[in-house]
Amino acid sequence: MPADPLITLENAHQRLGLLPTLGGSAAFWEVRRDERWCPIWRPYAPNPERRTVANFPLLPWSNRLFGGGIHVDGEFYPMVSNRVDSPVPMHGTGWMHAWEVAAHSATHVEMVVEAHEPCGYPFHFSARQHYRLEDEVMHMRLELTHLGPQRRPYGLGFHPYILRAAGLQLRFGAQGHWPGEKGVPVPDSAPLPPEWDFNVLRDIGDGEIDHNFHGCDGHMRMERPDIDLRLDWQTTEPQGLDTAILYRPAHGQWFCYEPVTHITGAHARPGMPGLRLLEQGQSMALEVRQTLSRITP
Repeated sequence: MPADPLITLENAHQRLGLLPTLGGSAAFWEVRRDERWCPIWRPYAPNPERRTVANFPLLPWSNRLFGGGIHVDGEFYPMVSNRVDSPVPMHGTGWMHAWEVAAHSATHVEMVVEAHEPCGYPFHFSARQHYRLEDEVMHMRLELTHLGPQRRPYGLGFHPYILRAAGLQLRFGAQGHWPGEKGVPVPDSAPLPPEWDFNVLRDIGDGEIDHNFHGCDGHMRMERPDIDLRLDWQTTEPQGLDTAILYRPAHGQWFCYEPVTHITGAHARPGMPGLRLLEQGQSMALEVRQTLSRITP
């Protein structure tokens, strides 16, 4: 049993565990197969040295932030690292906050948080997370509202750790990617190498991928024959979101398919592509619908 309070949502087909005070993270997501619960995401494991969760929210930006801070309207705001294992600020601060439970039922939870200059960063925002189970569909939604008097650039994302197994196949639409090392993209994108082209359902393969992909269609399909599971992912908001990150570590235990509203390092790129400059009171959202089914008829 985790030390942080655990909320469990459950219906006849699936169950989902959430840890509001641990960054609003997910502890597990499982599908029912006969009398067994089979994990879809990497389950939470208490670890004082490294956080191991199933999914967590990315806000007020996704992934790494370069340049020592951000430039907004002629002003520079310095920002130091928020993680001991990273020289730069990483994954925003949503995972660092204790979220409050605003609503809770057997199949739905709403978590909220307000952050004023977290880690000394120049952001003041409120955020909400919704998780809802509906038959064989799991909905997750992340909302953010800017509260500060001066506009700021914001981005959102989800970071699920999807378990791998022998025979796992993956499909997601993409037109190209940004080459780079350790998730740090170069300025210009490039066509997909054949071994990274998942426009048709195929074996997920081996070796590390940690890259941003563009021209995405908002759909992802994953199939795991070991538990007769087909997972269909659809990013429903914002419409036309065409950026995603695929992180396939070399160890082969899990992978991450991350819908994100902006490319890694967007704050340091001209025009801050994908980031939204929100005025006080303006909001943005990211919503995903995941449908579970069987591979066999």
